[in-house]
Amino acid sequence: MRTEEDTPVAERVLLVEGRAGADGLAAFGQALPRCSGNEVALFLSYNYADVPVGRSFDRCFRRADPGDVVRVTATVVAVTQQFGVGWDTIPHGWKTLAVLRFEPGIPSLIRDLPEVACWFEQRISVCVSDGETWRARVTGGE
Repeated sequence: MRTEEDTPVAERVLLVEGRAGADGLAAFGQALPRCSGNEVALFLSYNYADVPVGRSFDRCFRRADPGDVVRVTATVVAVTQQFGVGWDTIPHGWKTLAVLRFEPGIPSLIRDLPEVACWFEQRISVCVSDGETWRARVTGGE
């Protein structure tokens, strides 16, 4: 178990591999709720810490260019993994399939991601974080 407080600020990001397509949801998403209009199921890479369902973030940016950023509220709604069991956290060190709710709507950075059926099909291209983490990544600090 690793808490957010035990994680350097610049590392506190959800690493998005892609949007879950129908095949991915059928194979791994049995424990996830149906997504509403402003929710999307995402394949996330290895997680930085234990992040509880309900945790909200306020930035979405390109991994290769943190300056390409959107301010949006992104809330973790549900989490599962390769065994299709619902969890109440995105656990440290795990790749997961998670539903995120974006308010006021899903940003194009997320909407334009390719649909994938599994982890490793797409390189990590988008990050979700809070403002403090985003600033640390832009400035190269902690």
